[in-house]
Amino acid sequence: MTIDQARRMQAVSRWHRRIALVVVAWLIFLALTGFVVNHANGWGLDRARLAAPLQRLVYGIELQASSYCEAFPQAGDECARVFTGLELPFGRLLVADSSLLLLDEAGSLVERLPAAMTGLTTIDAAVADGDAVFLRSGDVVVRAGSDLVEFEPVANDGAVPAEPAWETRPESAAGVTWERFLLDLHAARFLGPLATWFNDLMAFLILLLAASGAWLHRLKRKGNGR
Repeated sequence: MTIDQARRMQAVSRWHRRIALVVVAWLIFLALTGFVVNHANGWGLDRARLAAPLQRLVYGIELQASSYCEAFPQAGDECARVFTGLELPFGRLLVADSSLLLLDEAGSLVERLPAAMTGLTTIDAAVADGDAVFLRSGDVVVRAGSDLVEFEPVANDGAVPAEPAWETRPESAAGVTWERFLLDLHAARFLGPLATWFNDLMAFLILLLAASGAWLHRLKRKGNGR
């Protein structure tokens, strides 16, 4: 091996290592996010909502009804998904997409009811009518007394309050799930139009890494043979 060949080999080796560090870091990131996304359903990440600060920072989504919760810190992240408050004879009912938060007259948390206990998967709209509370998910409507002890389905007819009276959950109140956030990370979607170019660049670096590795291996074999 000549001196020029040795210098070229050293230069290629340096760049080979640098490219390898970038590619390996990217592949580890892909493996980790892919692994978590693969188990998203089993771990409930396809249903768990991204924390409100992250939704605001990453997606620019301002979740609704913060005014209902300013004096109600014990609701935690659930409070960010509250879309309306209903006045009851003994307090107030905060309605979120996946739960009901019952407050007493002093504004303290009395009870938290998951949507599943009402017979609904999610809550899209709510209304208080006299001593009754009505909740809706899609075309299904359930009714309970103001004590919220028992929810029963009702026919969507004259027994149900008219549409203008309902408080409806805004589309953005559903927010973004952790699964969606991880998929966006995995696909580099946060880079916008540059995502395609970024993935093309990483593919090119992998090919360059393979080519430089093969070239270095060939030179080393020739050098050892001599």
